[in-house]
Amino acid sequence: MGYYEFLSAQDLDLIHRTSMRLLANVGVSFPQAEVLRTFKEHGARVDGERVYLTEAQVMDAIAGIPKQFTLHARNPKRDVVVGGGSTVFAPGYGAPFLVDAEEGKRGATLEDYHNLAKLAHALPNQDVSGYLLVDPEIPSAHLHMLHAHMIHSDKPFIGSTAGAIGARQTLEMARILFGGDFGDRAITISLINSLSPLAYSSEMLDVLMEYAPARQPMVIAALAMAGSTGPVTLAGMLAMQTAELLAGIVLTQWISPGMPVVFGSTSTNIDMKTGALCIGSPELSQMVAAHAQLARYYGIPSRSGGSLTDASYPDAQAGFESMMGLLTTANSGVDFVLHAAGILSSYLAFSYEKFVMDDEICGMVRRLRRGFTVDAETLAYDVIAKVGPGGNYLMEDHTVERCRTEFWKPGMVDRSGLEAWMATRQDAVARARTRWQKLVRDHKDPELDEVTSRQLAAYVEGQLS
Repeated sequence: MGYYEFLSAQDLDLIHRTSMRLLANVGVSFPQAEVLRTFKEHGARVDGERVYLTEAQVMDAIAGIPKQFTLHARNPKRDVVVGGGSTVFAPGYGAPFLVDAEEGKRGATLEDYHNLAKLAHALPNQDVSGYLLVDPEIPSAHLHMLHAHMIHSDKPFIGSTAGAIGARQTLEMARILFGGDFGDRAITISLINSLSPLAYSSEMLDVLMEYAPARQPMVIAALAMAGSTGPVTLAGMLAMQTAELLAGIVLTQWISPGMPVVFGSTSTNIDMKTGALCIGSPELSQMVAAHAQLARYYGIPSRSGGSLTDASYPDAQAGFESMMGLLTTANSGVDFVLHAAGILSSYLAFSYEKFVMDDEICGMVRRLRRGFTVDAETLAYDVIAKVGPGGNYLMEDHTVERCRTEFWKPGMVDRSGLEAWMATRQDAVARARTRWQKLVRDHKDPELDEVTSRQLAAYVEGQLS
């Protein structure tokens, strides 16, 4: 199926040219000495902490970025390809609170985190188990979170960005998990956020400087807010964030030419009445689609969007905003979707129930994008001719052979009918609660050899002591 595109070729060229003017004349701030030395060594103009790049420098640096790469899991059957047409779903990231359907807003515990890591493994449409799903307020939380993903799931995982130490510990734990040196294989992916407008934080740069020499892929992403940390116009914000993203991407390529990078954005508008971030808005969906077009313009895999909402409970608003956001993301050809499931309240909260509900949305969207085959077998002329007028197809071999594979199968959607629903009156949140509790209760950690398991536990214990 094709992609949703609304920017013309002229629009893309205008945005590109404006971004190049910003890089050449305004620059991007990089407050880290080693980073500034790297830029200078490669011929960039540096004035204080501000780096200026020419169009030729940018386009030459990004020319070798792979259009797709494999993100390896400890179970090779769960490897995923980022780029090249398929959409990879990863759960929500960075929520400071949980919204519990029974208790309401609360802080997350380590037990919660282990439960969510188990769910990330069990939910069928989450391709990556994630990292920092919520933020348990405990010392060295990043070590506990990494360990949870490594033992409870054999899907690919996201690396820590808790400073240089968190990145270094991610790589050391990954070497234990994968049995030594992983060479050029991508065995984790990390999220490096710019600091709009036109800047990066020193902490994010410290992380980048750990992962780039190891050639581990990074999502270089912006979360600019139109009217606040970016221009109020979406075109202006696209030009600004493209400049800051390309500057960060150039840095990765000057450290490790040809390493995998993902061109990321979740930029959107603010509510002009309250100043609040809006992630359930149509403007976010417009930014997602436009950003995906720009990623194809530069030939770089993209990250954006997800099941995003400003609702603070998994209600009808959360449902329609999340479906709009995820459907736009998939239909726009975004390659890597962080926040595919679980997010509430403009990134402030994660929900067990919404995690399950959003995974259902992911399955629906994935089935929609797959389309259907038109050939002699599926056109079913012989079956139609056999049944003829007024017949029934239910017991035909053609139906029986395909009844389990032809249609999308829901995990928690209610299709029982009005009378059956009236007998229980279980709404979607109640059904989602039942489903997640059963998935956690039935979870069994995927097999991990005993030596590796002991080494991981000993590493975490050693780092904590």
